This record gives sequence, C-alpha cells and structure tokens, in this order.
Amino acid sequence: METVINGYISQEFVRDTALLPLADETPLLESGILDSLSLLQLVVFLEEKFGITVGDTDLLPQNFETVNSICAYLRAREPEMQNAQG
Repeated sequence: METVINGYISQEFVRDTALLPLADETPLLESGILDSLSLLQLVVFLEEKFGITVGDTDLLPQNFETVNSICAYLRAREPEMQNAQG
C-alpha cells in the first residue's frame, strides 16, 4: 500500500527531484508537495484505487500528512475496502 501511494505521489506531485526518493515520513502538506488541488486529486486516486469514499469529515490534515498517515487512514477503512472489493 505504501509503495503504491508513494509511487503515485512521487510521479504526480513531487516537482523537486531533490525530494526523491520520497520517504514515507516526508511531511506532504508542510513541504508543499500537496496543496488543496493536489490533495483532491490524491483523494480521487485513493477512492478509485481502494474502493472507498472519502467524506468531507475525513479531509483532515492529519489523515494526509505523510504516506504513512494516509496508509493508517486507509487501514482504518479496511472493512469498507474489503466490502467494495468482495
């Protein structure tokens, strides 16, 4: 999961190659890798890739701060993901 998300963010949003390879702990919002527009793009990717719906109440900075926090958020949603896939 980390590899998929890290790869997507690295390809789509990292403009400064000095930040690559992107660490799973890199602060995505603080470092400017993600802004409001790219965050929405990322949410669409996550919804399509993992079969979930990210509600407005889930659009919290702490859920998208790092690749690790995105994965923790997704793992908390795993029952929903399994239902969508199964």
